[in-house]
Amino acid sequence: MLTFTDDGFKAAVEEDTGIRPSWAAEAYTDLDADVRQSIARIRADPSIVHKDRIRGFVFDVATGKLNKVG
Repeated sequence: MLTFTDDGFKAAVEEDTGIRPSWAAEAYTDLDADVRQSIARIRADPSIVHKDRIRGFVFDVATGKLNKVG
C-alpha cells in the first residue's frame, strides 16, 4: 500500500479493464498516521462499546517487530 497512490491504482485498473473503480484502495504514505486514523475511526464508532483497549501497531518487516502507535 506504500508503493502506489489511489489515483495511480485507479488508472492502472482502468487501463487493464476499461473500468475505473469508484472506490479507493486507500493507499498511504505514512504508516503511523494511517494507523492513528484507523484508531480514531474505531473510537468514533458508536457501535463499539468498550474503547479502553483500542491499540494500533505497525509491523516492521525488516526486524520482525511490532511498533506500537498511539
